[in-house]
Amino acid sequence: MGPKRDQPRVLTPRQQRQAREALALLASVAVILIALAARQSTGATPTAPASQAPLHATLRPPSPLPSGATPERITTPDPEMEPSCSFPDRGFGAYGDYRSLPFGKILVPPAGAIPAGGHYDLLIHFHGAEPVRREIAPLDLGLVIAVVDAGTRSSDYARAMRTYAWEALLGSIDRVVAEAASLPEAHVKHVAVSSWSAGSGAVAQILTAERKPDALVLLDSLYGGYAPGHRELIPGQLGPYVSLAEAASRGGPLLFLTHTTVPTVGYASTEETATFLLRQLGASASLVTPNDGDPLRLVRMYDGGSLYLRGYAGATREDHCAQLRLLPTILTEHILPAFAQGS
Repeated sequence: MGPKRDQPRVLTPRQQRQAREALALLASVAVILIALAARQSTGATPTAPASQAPLHATLRPPSPLPSGATPERITTPDPEMEPSCSFPDRGFGAYGDYRSLPFGKILVPPAGAIPAGGHYDLLIHFHGAEPVRREIAPLDLGLVIAVVDAGTRSSDYARAMRTYAWEALLGSIDRVVAEAASLPEAHVKHVAVSSWSAGSGAVAQILTAERKPDALVLLDSLYGGYAPGHRELIPGQLGPYVSLAEAASRGGPLLFLTHTTVPTVGYASTEETATFLLRQLGASASLVTPNDGDPLRLVRMYDGGSLYLRGYAGATREDHCAQLRLLPTILTEHILPAFAQGS
């Protein structure tokens, strides 16, 4: 008889499972070692999956705004929906009703309000159409009033003005006024631009056009981005607005700036930008003690040439909306007299 051969060993189910797990582990280790070797040879840096990236890596601070553009991240109340922006409706006055524009809508004064030569004064307001109409239309100031609501973010207004150019907007207003007043030669003589809150996104685009406004009103509306590594505005930022403020301080086109103390996170508030503009001029505002009966609580002011600044203590949405109530007084006490004097 030949030698007795060993019988093959039969593994138990548990041993079979353990063997499979060991093989899987060895295969995983081999894959990892190969990947590490490849990474070292290329000098690549491991990148965590997007779902596991640290929070700070997914957040980007606002970009610097040397041109004076407003940060796209600003979101503001919609005056059509926000209860604190619901002003009493006192009608349309002598205007009758809105007329449509390709971009926005317009109120044209009645026949005879526009001189026979067809030259008229115009107010274009961005953001808060209905509150502005309710505040200004009943006053029958003889102005052509155009109002534009394009969204609730400054980027909405910037995008709209890039799509529908400033010159095209003025041309469309001339055509509507010419038809409404039966004056084919109708043409805007003076134009005042006002914005509230996010509406300054449109203003930033308008200031790059050849024709600048004859007066600019920013109602709690001028924001700014911080430069990288800074948490304050630095020289070189808000350039067009600094230039406007300098010109206004010398008696140039009127600039009227208001602010509240509503705080912002990650970008400069309207209070910060107002202080910044004055510092660039080497000027400072005068402090004011609010009157007990003053609902807006004026706390500081500056008048120099055609530059006006008014700062208010409010820090709520209601205070933000209430800035729209300042526009009638700004028009009657500052802008319209300046237009009349310049004509």
